Amino acid sequence: MLNRRNVLGATVVVGVMNLGAAAAWAQAGRKAATPDELRHLIGRATRLSVLSDRITRCQAQKSLQVLTTRADKVLADATDDVRRGLAELAAAGLTDASKALVAPALKSYETFLGHSQQLDVKNAKALGAFAEEADVVGDHMDALVASLIKDLGQSVAKVLASTADLQRLTQHTAVHFLMARLGINEAEQLKEVAEGRKEFNEKLQVLQAAPLKNPAIEAQLQLLGPQWLLMANALGQSGNDAKTLENISTTSERLLEVSTSLYALYESALKA
Repeated sequence: MLNRRNVLGATVVVGVMNLGAAAAWAQAGRKAATPDELRHLIGRATRLSVLSDRITRCQAQKSLQVLTTRADKVLADATDDVRRGLAELAAAGLTDASKALVAPALKSYETFLGHSQQLDVKNAKALGAFAEEADVVGDHMDALVASLIKDLGQSVAKVLASTADLQRLTQHTAVHFLMARLGINEAEQLKEVAEGRKEFNEKLQVLQAAPLKNPAIEAQLQLLGPQWLLMANALGQSGNDAKTLENISTTSERLLEVSTSLYALYESALKA
């Protein structure tokens, strides 16, 4: 599995809506999306990138026989979430440059979902290949995010970029940890876990130090810190202790929920 970095923090463009993007919409006879609509699509595409890891995490849980009933439910919910997101992107009025990235991204994701339904979780080789495919899907979505940010022509707020990275890392570190427990490229997987833990701490510190605060944001940050301590402690454990594997599975899901709520709260606060 490759180390995929969310492009929200890497892509910074200054100014108002990209004039070239507006011209491309006009030439194609489409109404240019508003900045708010583009920001929504950026968030949607970012979510789709995260979901490829979430789906892989559920499959790894099933392979390890960890909370399998819950994994099946989350897997079904995540798959439905993906299909809603793909439909939204397919229907969006995008520039030609972004539209050109949508078709291969959708095809890659649909293939991935098909493989997810057919996956034999007892086959370690197949599961490893599935995890690699998840990264390819994520790369497609990240490329689309970068294109949408270019269309927006504005920098993405640091709190949003950091929160998006936290969403990704909740699943990314869990996937690598579970893959290591399955004996799939264990040394490489644990290296990714260590790097992910370090990056999560850095992004969390950015949010904790950010001046943008309100009671709702502070409440979510207070939830995020202790949950991360639980997960970080579990990520540092070795062996296939059932409790550790359950903690990884449950805390990664809770952290994703909190960071997703936090992203929405930051979006609302930035509009105020």
